[in-house]
Amino acid sequence: MQCSLLPFLFTLFATTALGAEDSSSDGDGNLPALEEIVVEATRAGSTVLNIPVNTSILSELDIREYATKSVDEILRQIPGFNLLRAADSIATAPTTSTVSLRGLGGTAASRTLVLLDGIPIHSPVSSEVYWARIPKGQIERVEVVRGGGANAWGNLSLGGVINIITKQPRKDGLDFTGSIAYPKTVDLSIAASEITERWELSGQASYYNTVGYYNIPENQRVLIDERVYKDYANVSGKATYLINEKARIFVTGSLFGEERHGGTPKDIDTTDIWTIGTGLLLDTDNNSQWRANLFYEEIDVKDYSVQVNSDNDEDTVRMYRLQPSSALGAGLVWSKEFAEGHTFTAGVDYRWTEITVNDFGRYLQGIAREQKVIDAEQDMGGVFIQDTWKLNDRWQLNGSLRYDYVTNQGSTVVSDLTSGVVTSVEIYDRNSENTVNPSLGAVFRVSDGVSLRAAAYKGFRAATLRELFRSSSTRSGVIIVNNPALAPERLLGVEAGVDLTFFDNAIVRLTLFQNTVEDLIQNITRGVADDAPIFVEPCGLLLAGQTCRELDNVGEMQATGVELEAEYHPSESWSLFLSYLYNDSEVTKAPDNPQVVGKQVRQAPKHSFTARVRHQGRWFDTSVLGRYVGDRFEDDINTLPVDEFFVLDLRFSRQVSSSTEIFFTIENLLDEEIETRLTNAGDRQIGRPRFLGIGMRFSR
Repeated sequence: MQCSLLPFLFTLFATTALGAEDSSSDGDGNLPALEEIVVEATRAGSTVLNIPVNTSILSELDIREYATKSVDEILRQIPGFNLLRAADSIATAPTTSTVSLRGLGGTAASRTLVLLDGIPIHSPVSSEVYWARIPKGQIERVEVVRGGGANAWGNLSLGGVINIITKQPRKDGLDFTGSIAYPKTVDLSIAASEITERWELSGQASYYNTVGYYNIPENQRVLIDERVYKDYANVSGKATYLINEKARIFVTGSLFGEERHGGTPKDIDTTDIWTIGTGLLLDTDNNSQWRANLFYEEIDVKDYSVQVNSDNDEDTVRMYRLQPSSALGAGLVWSKEFAEGHTFTAGVDYRWTEITVNDFGRYLQGIAREQKVIDAEQDMGGVFIQDTWKLNDRWQLNGSLRYDYVTNQGSTVVSDLTSGVVTSVEIYDRNSENTVNPSLGAVFRVSDGVSLRAAAYKGFRAATLRELFRSSSTRSGVIIVNNPALAPERLLGVEAGVDLTFFDNAIVRLTLFQNTVEDLIQNITRGVADDAPIFVEPCGLLLAGQTCRELDNVGEMQATGVELEAEYHPSESWSLFLSYLYNDSEVTKAPDNPQVVGKQVRQAPKHSFTARVRHQGRWFDTSVLGRYVGDRFEDDINTLPVDEFFVLDLRFSRQVSSSTEIFFTIENLLDEEIETRLTNAGDRQIGRPRFLGIGMRFSR
């Protein structure tokens, strides 16, 4: 594929020229005040320019401009943000909706922590994120702290932390956003709030329905292939009571349900989630702050896995999965500013997870003949302390130390449903891990426009219950075997950067980083059956075209790269943004799997960039977003290359009144065929084609 910037530049010129009647520069195009934005994802309340690791902010406008996209697609404005594959979460299975930054991915497990208002929202089973449950119409900003600089959060934060912050009600109000799109899609959301002397009440509801798209190229489609799509609905609410000027308590709750169709008539899975939480915010007379929260969540998954017959005209169920899980979490954080320039923060958090998996398999004439029951628990918690020390107007030091423990246990019972006989029982040894992870960083302000920063840190990620205890397989013939002996991944990272500000309307941020992960968990290819069945451990008999992979700690991987961000506001009506990532992620040591040494980590491109131009015109506002993702590989031994792509998005909007905006968007303007996956048999999967939407936003 050839990726040219000419279509991007042409579209930019044509669209901005149409609305450029008032585009004369007055020289007042100032940047957002980064020194005033407090980043909650660090747990220390530091501003962007006082954080020693690379930190980005997506504003409400950055998010609102692409209201027809899913939340994960909006976050792809950040180079290095990846799900397991390049397809959006509207089409992909939940197990591939895991997130990573800086190339620290490669499996169906997240290596970046995602928070919604400071609460982790990963599935407790396999760390995937149900992106549709995030009320995108209520997002105020997104904080992205890369690397281990936010290691005060502990587990999952190897690649960084993404904190999605929703709007807090400040007055009685009503917000509505609705859009219709082609192919046939309806996306609706509404939010309301009411404020009294003591109470702050808010709630939102959203609904999404689409016909989806074909994720198989036309020249490879067979009779059985259908569109992939996802329908969902979400309701949430929050009630806050002001005890006095310094104390408030709150209660939150949400309900979410989705149904996903995977591309054949019987390939369907459903997910239902309900969550309840409560918390306390307290400012004391001695200038201390206390934040406490408690939450409980239940997730119910029902999933049909199918196989297609040799004539490609019928699919049959090969496994039906019932997977209820529950999680309980709590956290307590204290912070205090001291006269000597120190801001101390300390905290403790805890999370307990329980899962029961019922797999019904060995289908014969539409009836399951075998049942596998997996029961598993994970218990984890940690304590941390960190200090932000402002020595003087130029120097600031940041340090933290965190202790974590994690305990896993599980069992598997297999029964023959015809005879009722238990055929096997396996009880896995209880295993526990403890880890201590420090971080140290410094920021030096050379002048008002030049700031230097550097940081070193350690982090870890515990294996998920899915990786430890549950095997899986795909429609394309890949069998992935679990491994109860997996050790946690451990990260050692360093980075250094410079922030340059010019004339209050331009900023350049450059970061060099190197992250080394020991005991990296990867899907290791154990064997491939080409034209004839073969026996491969630990999968057993492989039929022709099937692949056996096993989860294993491979030794060590290293990600070395450069991040460049630049933003320029030549006037009040113009803004330009560019972000580029070079990232070389490869396995450097693998004593038991030498075939993967020197190979690129799965689905981790070396080059990616985002470019955006925004213009506020007399008749309408225009935004053009271009995004490039380079070549990557589907497999661990780099025999399945996935093609690069360049996508161009275009948006027009007009404020028709003080409370109403109308907008029109074209996603994938050039109708680029986005390759997302390649199999050993040569089968390809692709992302969403051109998508047109029109909508309205009302706020009062």
